[in-house]
Amino acid sequence: MHRTITSIAGAAALALALAGCGSSGGSAKPAACTPVASSITVGALNNLKFDAASYEATTGCVQMTYRNEGSLAHTLLVKGQPGFKLAVGDEDVGRLELKPGTYKLYCDVAGHEAAGMVADLTVK
Repeated sequence: MHRTITSIAGAAALALALAGCGSSGGSAKPAACTPVASSITVGALNNLKFDAASYEATTGCVQMTYRNEGSLAHTLLVKGQPGFKLAVGDEDVGRLELKPGTYKLYCDVAGHEAAGMVADLTVK
């Protein structure tokens, strides 16, 4: 009997600890902003590059569409904007509230940023 109670208590503690870890395995995105002030589309290429070296958006809620134009898995993050991450098999879409400035877009798949999978996003 004591052994059963100990096993149940241990299983409950493990379940609570794992629940606190949080991620469901998908990409994390902050709550969507509205209304959308501008939209950009970023393409991910097999040569570890984006389809452009720079992008432009309008201050406010920026909708980003991330498309895989190849066969490799990629991510899209904005430096200095925690919690925003798009991932592509085919396409992912997210929104982010941005103030004027220049932001660095990058892919955090191992080796991709170092290989040059970066671009500038200018928000005016």
